[in-house]
Amino acid sequence: MKILDNLLKIFVIVFIAFIYLPAFLVILLSFEKSSSIALPITGFTLDWYIKKPVGYETPAFISLYYDHRFWDALRNSVYVSFATALLTGLLVTACALALRHRVRGRDVLFYVLLLGFIVPGVMMGLGNTFLYSMLGLEKSFWSVVLINVAYIVPFGLILMMARFDPDLMEYEQAAGALKASPLNVFRTITLPLIRWEVISATIFGFLLSWGELIRTQFMLKGTGTLSVFIYTQLSVYPLTPKWYAAGTLISVIAFIGLAIFAFILSRGPRSQ
Repeated sequence: MKILDNLLKIFVIVFIAFIYLPAFLVILLSFEKSSSIALPITGFTLDWYIKKPVGYETPAFISLYYDHRFWDALRNSVYVSFATALLTGLLVTACALALRHRVRGRDVLFYVLLLGFIVPGVMMGLGNTFLYSMLGLEKSFWSVVLINVAYIVPFGLILMMARFDPDLMEYEQAAGALKASPLNVFRTITLPLIRWEVISATIFGFLLSWGELIRTQFMLKGTGTLSVFIYTQLSVYPLTPKWYAAGTLISVIAFIGLAIFAFILSRGPRSQ
């Protein structure tokens, strides 16, 4: 039994290291003094974050602070992620509340919604590209938001339905028996009891959209979001610590969101 426990501990440690060690290396290499990517690093510097350009430099050697395209991509990512998060929160809440009831077609609707994350991202991107072309529609900000929402809603739906208070419907029925209107029941009973689930689904939507690449690159023209911007730049320019600095900023925001998300999930349904 001791051997099994030790093996499990080793597995957990290796698994955590496999997940977080690359992120740690990205942060470390973002402070590399030279332009080469190797360990051990030659020195620490903030040049890749804030150094002012001297003469003409290729985008791979311009610091993040002075790279206007980086800021355009960051702004796009923030807009897309916030819009996706809000729509995800609304749709997940509506679908989760509707799927509690045993109505005809409920199971079909549930599995149709799950297709959003089962269908490969490349297929979704190619299919939407052809659809927009066939309908004569221009790809825009909302094109990215909608394809991200279709991908993220199933995750949020499973998360929310698993955490519903099992007595929620009884509370709602009791309020309805006291002649409360459906709107008042939702406002005074349902929403207060599921508020943390709604918030967690919204944050989850932001986090998944924040780092999404495959679907986004098909649906947004120009600079794109941060993930798309870094991916396209690396296909043209050499790999320098600047891109690790960009990855560090993306990771820091994601870690903050993850910490908030974990705090909310740590609250049991009964602690509300």
